[in-house]
Parts: sequence; structure tokens; C-alpha cells
Amino acid sequence: MKWRYYHTVWSVLVLGWVTNYMIRIGFSPVLSPIMEEFNITHADAGLLATAFFIAYAVMQFPAGHLGDRVGRKVMLTISSFGWAVAALLTGLTRSYVQLFACRLITGLTEGSYFGGDRPVIAAYTPKDKMGLGQGVSFIGLGIGMCLGILLAGMIAEVWGWRIVFMLFSLPAFIAGFLILTLIREPAKNSGDSPLNPNTENTSNSSQECSKPSEEKSQKVSYKLVIASRDLWMLYLGGIPSIYALFVIGTWAPKIFEDIGVTSLANASIYSSLLGIAAIPGLMVTGYISDKLYQRNFGKKLAVVTSFILVAIFMGLMGYAIDTGTAPVWVFVVYIFIAGFFVWGMWAPIFSIIAGIVPQEIRGTVFGLTNGINFIGAIVAPWLTGWIKDFTGSFAWGAYSSGIILILGAILIMGIRPSFRLGREVSVLPTNI
Repeated sequence: MKWRYYHTVWSVLVLGWVTNYMIRIGFSPVLSPIMEEFNITHADAGLLATAFFIAYAVMQFPAGHLGDRVGRKVMLTISSFGWAVAALLTGLTRSYVQLFACRLITGLTEGSYFGGDRPVIAAYTPKDKMGLGQGVSFIGLGIGMCLGILLAGMIAEVWGWRIVFMLFSLPAFIAGFLILTLIREPAKNSGDSPLNPNTENTSNSSQECSKPSEEKSQKVSYKLVIASRDLWMLYLGGIPSIYALFVIGTWAPKIFEDIGVTSLANASIYSSLLGIAAIPGLMVTGYISDKLYQRNFGKKLAVVTSFILVAIFMGLMGYAIDTGTAPVWVFVVYIFIAGFFVWGMWAPIFSIIAGIVPQEIRGTVFGLTNGINFIGAIVAPWLTGWIKDFTGSFAWGAYSSGIILILGAILIMGIRPSFRLGREVSVLPTNI
């Protein structure tokens, strides 16, 4: 296979996500030593994670909109260098308040990345590879989560938790430099307009994509961002997925400790499988969604199936915690399978957005989608910690995830054609 520019775009932005998630999720394995040092409760520890996600979610819409206005590359570069600096500052903190402030800063800088990253991927990826491209380019989150959880636990046991963030800042600076030098700004008026569900895709997968495809664009109003019913199904429907991801992502190391894994390093190794699961999950589900689309099915079918399967395995995990009889390997299997589908659903979700939203407002839509979706991440760490403090168990943290995932599946099925299996339709006014 000949290397093309979209492969370079995928690779560089994958590295950005790897460093993003190493710094973001590397916080989870070191919660125990942080709790001991600052003498805080599970709820207080969860609030540190929530601080990050509040800032992260708040930045999604403005960063996406700024990317549409001033350039996606500008936002990507500022963001990646920003979280590198924030990681260094985290390693220098000496109080709970300082740590809380650094998590806010990290959230603000990391929150500026997504709204530029997804539109750049959509602009350079051939349409017949959109699901696969959105999936492959997103595996950096899983790799970063795996490395973040795995390395953070090991580093913290030897050198302490502060060194974790100082070391993690180094690859982040490298990612920022590569984005600055290798990523080209897509032309604002050269967007691929939304796919018409009644028109066959004529893109050739072997065509050179060193620049976005030239198609006629039309004047698009930003009112669509708020007015589209289908987008609101995506805005709200994605909340349960993010909730479930960060119930596991935040508390998995602590759950393993509670069931008898005494070594922080071992708990981190087991928990890192959540990140490893993203690699096959995103690629397989993205590929399947492309095949579904080619057979005139909607990509939401892959999303809804993933929601239901994650709900089942979160329920099984809650039951295993509740009974206290399951061996460690059972939790490892549950976390991997839940992770496979909780990550995998995002390839078709992003592909749906790329297909139904005009290029001119795509950064704003991606940013707002992620911002609203991350309400789940704002609530999950704190609420799950509170449930643990109140009940003495993480079981209902897992059960609650399963319940709201079913609600999310119903919302996703509401995307037009509602509760039918046909292809999703454009959000352009002529189709509303």
C-alpha cells in the first residue's frame, strides 16, 4: 500500500492523542498515594478527576468554533504544547488546591484538541475509508490510556507520583512539534459536503489525498449546530458512553486493589487492558460501520449494538463486585470486553458526524458533541467515588453505567431515519 498524506495525518494526530491520554489517565493509578499524602476521601479524589473534565468539557465548543474560524492547526498546536506544560506543573504541586488547579489547566488545554483533530481527519480521509480512518486515528486514546495506566503505576512505586507527570510531559512536547511541522491547515472552502444517503459514494480509495477533496460547498448557518434534532441525539446519546468509560478508567486500579491485588504496579497492568482494548475496538467497529454503510445500513446500528454490549458487561462487572467471589481474571476479561465496545462505538459516531455535517461547521459540531458527551466524565469519577464512600462498594457504580447505557442506545436509535436501519441523512436544511 502506497503511503499517502492522510496516513501522515492519522499518525501524527494519533501521537497527539497518546500523550494526551497518558497525562489524563496517568492520574488514576496514583490516586491512592495522592489520597494518602493529602488525607482525602474517595469523593475528594474523584473531584480532582471531575475538575479536569469540567474544564475539558467547557473548552470543547469554543475550541471547535475557534478552529473553524482561525484554523484547526493553530488550535492543535496550542493545545498539545499546553498540556505538556500543564503536566510539568502538576509534578511541582505541593497541596490539594494546587493539584486541583493543575487538573483544571490540563483539562482546558486538552479540551482544545478534539474540535480541531476530528475535522482534520475528516478533511483528508477518503470517504470510503471514513469509518476506518476515524477509528484508526483515534486509537491513540487507547494506546495512551494503556501506557498511562501501566507506566504511571510502575513509575510511582519507584520514584513517586510527581515524577510520573514530569516524564509524561516529554513525549507531549514532541507531539506538539510534529503537529506544528507536519500538519497542513485544510482549506476552509474545500470541504467535503455531507453525504447524500441516496447517492453512491464515488470516491476511489487509491486516490491521492494530499489535500481535501474539492467539492462545491454551500453557505451553511451555525444555527444548524443547535437546531438539528439528529445532532441532539448524538449530543445526549454519547453521555452514557463517556460515563461508563470513566467509571472504569478512573477507578479500575482501585477496584483491583479492593478485590485483593495488593501491588499498585499489578493493578495498573490489569487496568491498562482498558486502553489496549481500544486498538482492536476502534478498528473493527470502524471497519464494520463502513461495510454496513456500503450495504445501505446506517452506521448507528454498530453504535447501538456496542451500547447494549457495554451495558451487559458493566452489569456483569457490578455483579462480580457485589458477590465478591469472582477471581481477578474475570474482572480482566470484563474490563477488556467492555473497553472494546465502549471505545469501538466512537469510530461510527465520528463517521456519522463527518457524513451528515457540512465541513464549514464540522469543528463546532465535533467540539459541542464532545463537550456535552463529557458531562458523563464530569459526573462519573465523583459520583462513583461517592457511591463507594456511601455503600462501601463499587458495584452500583457499575450498575448505574449499564442503566444509562440503555437510555443512550434509545437516543442513538432516534437519529433519522428514527428507529430504522437505513443510512443517516444530512442535517442540511433541505433535509430537515
